[in-house]
Amino acid sequence: MNELVTKIRVHNEDFFVASTIERCPKSMMLRELVKNALEAATSAPLGSRRVEINACLVNGVRKLRIWNTGLGMNAEELFRMCDIASSIGKMQGLDGNFGMGAKVASLPSNHHGVRYRSCRDGRVSEVLLGKRNGVYGRVLRRDPLTGEPSAVVDVTDAVKIEGGETASDWTEVVLLGNRESQDTVADPYDGNPKVPKWWLQLGLQLRFFQIHGDVDVLIGPDLHDLPGVRSFIPMARIVGESFARWDTVQVADGVKVHFGHDPIHPERSDVNASFKDSFSRGISLAGLLYADEIYEVRMWGGWTSEAPNYGISSHARHVSLLVELADDYPVQPEGYRQFLRYKNGAQDQVRMMDFAAMVRANHPDWLREMMRSASPDQALIGSVKQQLEKLIAALGLKRLRPQFRSPPQAPKPPAPVSEKVQAPAPVQPPVQPKAESDTKPTASKPPEDKAKEPPAPKESLEKVEDFEEMPELLLLRSPQEVADRNLRYRAARFYPESHQLYVNLLYPSVQQLVEQLVVLAPLKASPVLVGAAARAAAENALVLRLGRAVVYGLAKRNAAEGWSEAEKKQVLSSEVLTLIADDLPLAFAAAKDFFDQRITQIAREAAESRPAFEEMGAA
Repeated sequence: MNELVTKIRVHNEDFFVASTIERCPKSMMLRELVKNALEAATSAPLGSRRVEINACLVNGVRKLRIWNTGLGMNAEELFRMCDIASSIGKMQGLDGNFGMGAKVASLPSNHHGVRYRSCRDGRVSEVLLGKRNGVYGRVLRRDPLTGEPSAVVDVTDAVKIEGGETASDWTEVVLLGNRESQDTVADPYDGNPKVPKWWLQLGLQLRFFQIHGDVDVLIGPDLHDLPGVRSFIPMARIVGESFARWDTVQVADGVKVHFGHDPIHPERSDVNASFKDSFSRGISLAGLLYADEIYEVRMWGGWTSEAPNYGISSHARHVSLLVELADDYPVQPEGYRQFLRYKNGAQDQVRMMDFAAMVRANHPDWLREMMRSASPDQALIGSVKQQLEKLIAALGLKRLRPQFRSPPQAPKPPAPVSEKVQAPAPVQPPVQPKAESDTKPTASKPPEDKAKEPPAPKESLEKVEDFEEMPELLLLRSPQEVADRNLRYRAARFYPESHQLYVNLLYPSVQQLVEQLVVLAPLKASPVLVGAAARAAAENALVLRLGRAVVYGLAKRNAAEGWSEAEKKQVLSSEVLTLIADDLPLAFAAAKDFFDQRITQIAREAAESRPAFEEMGAA
């Protein structure tokens, strides 16, 4: 009894339970169910630790089944396990098990029922959780042993008839969905959202970086496109066995950055070399790695379009990036484990972008060299660069740069999965923002009052004035490069974090300007040389006016009044830059001057070289 306070109680229990369940993101269902099964399986003897994910038939309809070895639950324990904030045989605490994972995450998509069975000492108990008449709870059914309605029923005989084993302990969860006719193998969320056939393998790989405890995860043939039962392959194994490079840079504050290189597949251009089948799809990705689980995942186009923020200007389709936070880093999963929060301060969500500067400062040598080798067009860039530098100087353009402070030191994290550890770059690490599972007797672990102080909030950084640098220009000429930057229908994109401007040289206004210039050439000029001159002029005009637009946009950044923060960002948006690229009359005069100079140069060179002159005349 507490003599200092009266406990806060739940007045409307039905509303509290329903709101807790229905606010849970549906996407967390797979993570919670599999995490429970993995933890329970570690209680089984070595060699028999197993999790099986497959299909079973319930009244002739396929339902998703997750089954694991390990210590089972008796009827009383199974009953208790179904309550919110209840778990069996685990320590409860904000840093670990919250006691409301799998059941809460499963019920939003399974109103018809989530069937739990557990075998303990040869007896199998069953509970059906569901929603009836607007209330979530254990569905009452007739117990075959007593004939009375009961929340927990003995189904030992039924399991034996079905061919199930009772000689050893196990636990099973079957998802019945929202309807009796719902196939929860192919459609686990009842169409909202829809999922591809390989949703389960990809969902597991994008969450569980590695599996501990010698647990074998087996996936049945109904859940993939290969014959027979297959073992799940976690990302740690893929990067270790199939990537060309997987290197780690250890930085100073409990963070390490993993860089992976997965070259293009020798026979297929749409996947990387690690591709084997649906269990190893050959894709690049990025995310936060904490306690061997991946958060903030980016992949495919979502990753390639964001990669420049991390200084990865090219080859993002073949480069993977994981920022790993040590176990004692001052973060914790939010209530539904969908993302991480900083422990102190305003408890902001932890974002990949919080570590962008740290990543940019610590690229491994092979990545730097790979990007350098993919930077052509130095002549064009050099010409534009000189003019933009003059403009920046004329405007006296300056910016406020943060004076970073070093965050508190953290104990060294566990040994990396990587094959090589590279020393960090000699720069200060960036300052970070301010800052369950269900299934041995339950004990409570109070949250620690003193969490390790997280790095200072961004707002508290001192800032120093410095001259602005010219943005790095990166010119995209291939359809794949354009698609990777999400610029198929845009002319350019500026990345303020990395101070880079990507220009789409396949944008239609370039060809339109080329066609306008070609008709102005002398009749005797070589079409090939004229076309090259016109394209060079059109590209120069596009890059120059987009570069000037970015410089003027940066000049508005320090405007004291008249410009909101949203407006300052908008002037540098891809949409505004595209409108500037569409204004051909604005570009025509400068492009024509450039073109005329090139044609004059071609004519002069032709006059000095008879073979070249004859080639032009013949054309």
